[in-house]
Amino acid sequence: MIRLTILTVLGLFAALTLFGDPDPDAPFNAATETAAAGDTDEATAADASPETVAAATTVASEVSAPAVPSEAVQQTPEQVQSFPGPALRPSPEYAGQAEVAKIEAMEQSGAQIMYVTGNSVNFRAGPSTNDRVIGALLLGSPVEALGQADGGWMQLRDAQGREGYMSAQFLSPDRPN
Repeated sequence: MIRLTILTVLGLFAALTLFGDPDPDAPFNAATETAAAGDTDEATAADASPETVAAATTVASEVSAPAVPSEAVQQTPEQVQSFPGPALRPSPEYAGQAEVAKIEAMEQSGAQIMYVTGNSVNFRAGPSTNDRVIGALLLGSPVEALGQADGGWMQLRDAQGREGYMSAQFLSPDRPN
């Protein structure tokens, strides 16, 4: 087994010696070949023929990256990490602050703020119980009144930005306790 390994290594070495390229970077370092032949750096620079310089310049221009106009360069888009599982909720000591900020933003927009007076009231796509339910709003949820609809329905925008309708009997300008 040891003899077989030694013979394989010697065979590979012989094959590489006979058929291998001694300098795979030969087209890219023509100046170093002349320096390796015994010339010094100063002598190489002074004695370089125009053909050698032209060849080196051609090779260098082929190797260098082409110029790209700045309009063609694109930024890598920002990557947002998404985590599996339920949505994050604020800790209990900060839970009320998010809703207060939403209510303040609604009030600053100059809109009329109404509050839901029922425990869980359907928020619908149209002014009828036949329209689909967008969601249910809980007791005390602030909504922005957008207008009065026929039949005692109000057009609203909730804190999440959804627009829909709710029966006016479940709305009050005063916040319930």
